Amino acid sequence: MQETLSNQTSLVGGLLRHARTATAMLAIGGMALTASFGSAQAQDMPEMQLKFGHPYNESHPLAKGAQMFADTVADKSNGKIKIQVFPNSTIGSSRDLVESIQIGVVDFALVPTTNVASFYPPLDIFYLPFLFRDSAHAYAVSDGPVGQGLYADMLEKTGIRTIGMYESGFRTITTAKTKVETPDDMKGIKFRVVNNPLNVATFKALGANPTPMALSEVFTGLQQGTVDGQDNPVGNVKAFGFDKVQDFITLSNHQWAGIMFIADDKMWQDLPEDVQALFQETATMTQDWERTELNAVEAKYLEEMQAGGMTVTRLTPDQTKAFQAAMEPVWTEYRPKIGEALIDAAVAAQ
Repeated sequence: MQETLSNQTSLVGGLLRHARTATAMLAIGGMALTASFGSAQAQDMPEMQLKFGHPYNESHPLAKGAQMFADTVADKSNGKIKIQVFPNSTIGSSRDLVESIQIGVVDFALVPTTNVASFYPPLDIFYLPFLFRDSAHAYAVSDGPVGQGLYADMLEKTGIRTIGMYESGFRTITTAKTKVETPDDMKGIKFRVVNNPLNVATFKALGANPTPMALSEVFTGLQQGTVDGQDNPVGNVKAFGFDKVQDFITLSNHQWAGIMFIADDKMWQDLPEDVQALFQETATMTQDWERTELNAVEAKYLEEMQAGGMTVTRLTPDQTKAFQAAMEPVWTEYRPKIGEALIDAAVAAQ
């Protein structure tokens, strides 16, 4: 036990050292861009054509943020740096995109943390059910020492660079036939989940029949009855049309869906410093825009879905506690895998 605690403390200490280094590098890059970027510098930038893939519908704030990144870079480089954005999983599913980043086929991608965790398991911390109190807490973890340390350690171990963390919000539960108000309502439901063991364990704990499926396949799966329900944030439910094939949505808020903005580090290392600074500053700017936009449109999406006939269920505090209790076995299983010290650091983040 003492050795395990020592190893976990060492991991968190290493992540914090990585975080300080990463934060310092971001600050230096930002200062360099602010101090020296201008039209003359844009003239000196190399001509480049890069690929940016993601699984989101063009109407989604995530897709708009990705396109804003490409457009801003093109504008600030006087058109010399062209980034072609491929939405809707047109060049691969989330897992495919991570693999493509690693081998240099794709330069940038937006991918949920839970998919990247298949390549770097400590990221499972982000999907522990009910870890995050609210959006501010999620940002404190993702943007602060815990997140920055994880990204730096992941870079070292996988060659995948993180330059931002967009979001798709807190996840909800949608179903075709069952109004979900208690954990017992989930028993026996054929339920689509993200292809990650932690997500499978989360819905097994509720008694559902979890079925891993790529996001691009979910609408057809729901429409054809291959699965009877799924969990996704409000923005995804609306953007992918799940409200057209589901009658009920429960605002369970059981997980926060951070969407990692990742880049091929081999590509990155070959870039001039001013281009690196441009990419990093633009990623941070669009990250902040996307978060604000997403939170602004969620209420509108819910109103539209309710007007279209969908039943919206908001859990009471006692009902939420029942879901938390039902999902407690996931914490028991993953606490030793993720590490007590890392979990404690995330819970305590301000």
